[in-house]
Amino acid sequence: MSTYVLLLRGINVGKANRLSMATLKSVLEQLGALQVRTLLNSGNAVFSLLIPHSCDQLSDQIAAALLAETHLDLHCIVKTAADVQAAAAEINTVVMTATATPDPSRFLLGFSRGSETLTQFAAAASSLKAETSTLHIGANALYLYCNDGIKQSAIAELLSSKKWRTITCRNLTTVQKILAML
Repeated sequence: MSTYVLLLRGINVGKANRLSMATLKSVLEQLGALQVRTLLNSGNAVFSLLIPHSCDQLSDQIAAALLAETHLDLHCIVKTAADVQAAAAEINTVVMTATATPDPSRFLLGFSRGSETLTQFAAAASSLKAETSTLHIGANALYLYCNDGIKQSAIAELLSSKKWRTITCRNLTTVQKILAML
């Protein structure tokens, strides 16, 4: 049995793209997912499949099923449990270079289907001036520590733009909760 993590971008923010976690769980189960567990109300799910699948294939299948069921055109990112654990393993290196006492609410991990998107984002973010945030592109994720808080970070603001819709972020606290679910 293989375990996966689903990360949706842009749901349940304000009045747009409302998706209940019960509906998300139901859609995943209709696709054959087992042991489906959701976390928070922002599109985090952990599930298992008897037969391994490619993450990109799963992402496409889930997005199509959600569109058919809810009429929401959502960007889905699926990672294996090992992918998320590897991203978490890189955290200590990144956090320790960012600050001696990191605040988990200021630390974001960004996930994308492919590393080329993260590299392109880093190039776009490098042009921002007077930024106090620390950005690192790792082997498994994007790591952003916002020294002055997420709302004050120009890099975090850039991440939230529609241009970078294929990257979805979770703060360190949420990633730790996902890891505990695994």
